Amino acid sequence: MDSLADPRLALEALKLLLALGLLCQWFEDRKLLRTLGEEPYAQWAILGRDLASNWPKSFRSFAWVFELKQMSLWFGLRGLVALSMLFGQSIEPRLQSASIIVLWISQLLWMIRWRGALNGGSDLMTLSLLNGLVLGEACSLGLWLAGMKPSSIGDQVSLWFIVIQSLSSYVVSGAVKFRDAAWRNGSALIHFLDNAVHGPLKSDSLFRRQRVAMLVSWSFILWECATPLLLLHPMLAKLACLTALVFHGLVFVYFGLNRFFWSWSSCFPALIYAAYALQTTG
Repeated sequence: MDSLADPRLALEALKLLLALGLLCQWFEDRKLLRTLGEEPYAQWAILGRDLASNWPKSFRSFAWVFELKQMSLWFGLRGLVALSMLFGQSIEPRLQSASIIVLWISQLLWMIRWRGALNGGSDLMTLSLLNGLVLGEACSLGLWLAGMKPSSIGDQVSLWFIVIQSLSSYVVSGAVKFRDAAWRNGSALIHFLDNAVHGPLKSDSLFRRQRVAMLVSWSFILWECATPLLLLHPMLAKLACLTALVFHGLVFVYFGLNRFFWSWSSCFPALIYAAYALQTTG
């Protein structure tokens, strides 16, 4: 874990986790294209109707990109590039940079095709992770063009961008729950568990007790709102990431949201790095 104090190693760990997540997404999305993509209501002519009326040239360009032949090509390339990221250390730096750009563009195209985050917050967090990596590459390129010596500034920019995005997502999620009376009194938790993969809850389930449901709900709210405190010490960061890993694992098991598990766990190396960095500067 102490190796995550090094921005380069922390970023490599993040890329490895992201690559695993992208590969899992790729297999799911491949199946999605074969099913949902064939439904009349999911055709680009329907989903892109707003572009057709306001930006017809853009609509026609995307219509070509989203044809099955073209989409199969860039979608296949996305899978190959994600696979190559698993061997990041052995790949030439310029190819690594190109791989990140390809993944970023393909993620944007995927979200344009479905007119937003088809898989909710996990797609947005995946885009945020790729945004952070692209931002770091742009920073490194700018330093190179300015004739400056290679440094870890680009890596640090990527990591801190991802730290801000991930912590913000937890805090916002906790704040939204706090403002919702159904979460504060525990009824929202019961509702979600009733509609979970293993639901509905049995009539004598412990979670049907109002006090238990309220206690669990408030533990989620307080934990999510308090996540920025992990920056106070590396040990706190490690414990917080372990807690988050268990939390997202339970969400995967009970609700089938495996994408959330991979998207947010990819942020953990950045969070641990940030705690080390602040301890050093302090």
